[in-house]
Amino acid sequence: MGEIWIKEAERLGDGSIGGAMDSPSSPPRVVWHTTESGAGSPAFNAVGKYLSNAASEPHILYDPTTDRLGQYGPLNQSARALRNDGATRTNRTGKVCIQIEVLGRAASPWTSGWKPGPNFRALMRAIRSWGVPDAWPAGSCAPGASRNRTTWATKGGHYGHCHVPGNDHWDPGNIDRSAILKAAPTSKPPTGSGSPNSSTTYTVKGGDTLSGIGAKTGVKWQTIASLNGIKAPYTITVGQVLKLKTPSSTPKPSTSTVDLSNVVTAARRDPGLKQGGTTHPADVRVVEAALKAEGLLSATYASDGSFGSTTVAAYRKWQQRCGYTGSAADGIPGRESLEKLGAKRGFKVKA
Repeated sequence: MGEIWIKEAERLGDGSIGGAMDSPSSPPRVVWHTTESGAGSPAFNAVGKYLSNAASEPHILYDPTTDRLGQYGPLNQSARALRNDGATRTNRTGKVCIQIEVLGRAASPWTSGWKPGPNFRALMRAIRSWGVPDAWPAGSCAPGASRNRTTWATKGGHYGHCHVPGNDHWDPGNIDRSAILKAAPTSKPPTGSGSPNSSTTYTVKGGDTLSGIGAKTGVKWQTIASLNGIKAPYTITVGQVLKLKTPSSTPKPSTSTVDLSNVVTAARRDPGLKQGGTTHPADVRVVEAALKAEGLLSATYASDGSFGSTTVAAYRKWQQRCGYTGSAADGIPGRESLEKLGAKRGFKVKA
């Protein structure tokens, strides 16, 4: 399985924009759109809200002028940026159908004068992690591009909105397709979806502050400032790479074992217990520490040994990060999601 959530991207919306793919055995693909708007942080914020309000969210919103990257929903589920082609739900075609809205206009190709940054390279890393070929099966995105149903149904790779059957938009315009593929060298993608705190660095995005980055990563903003030599008035810039910890402070993997039945019992019982009551605190503390390391649980609740409502909410976010939705993301640990957490955070799961 490829990357579900791109660790470098900021989250947009509530993370729920679609559902399962209709043809998961078909080749994976990407669809490139343009927002037909200006670029820059004000446009990013305005367009980001508009797409949510209109229920037309893609997976990704990207600003080529600032390298700002946002993600609305998990890459292994559908988005909402395409029209159906009759009875064919084009949003749900393929193993994945990753849809990317780029701030720009089709009449002025955004690749002209564009300098790809680290966030774009992270986006390409995630795309390739799903096995999407470095190819454009339908060819040019210039006006008059082909909308061949057979090509769309049978070939994986990169498409423009202009190539998708049942749609009438002509974006993203005559972009330099080769520049997109060359912008990021191929490399082996990381396993799992990750979180900012799973790395030793963080790339500053539009609207970030040191305190906000601290909240996202679970690292005190004062520590981040000290590590990076940032002093009052604590100014940071978009694209700046900040150290989150020194190599010597990287914790060694735990060799703990967590009993699945114990944490399930704790999660089901603890929310209803009186204050101070817990069940199986030793197992729960291991899970709490892992959720804290993922940036999902604050230090206040990360060692109390109680799988209460706050920990249930944090575990629900972990399940959603793994791609689960609905009743499958209820905050009660399941074997698969707990094993994924253990694989990242150094503990084993026993029945």
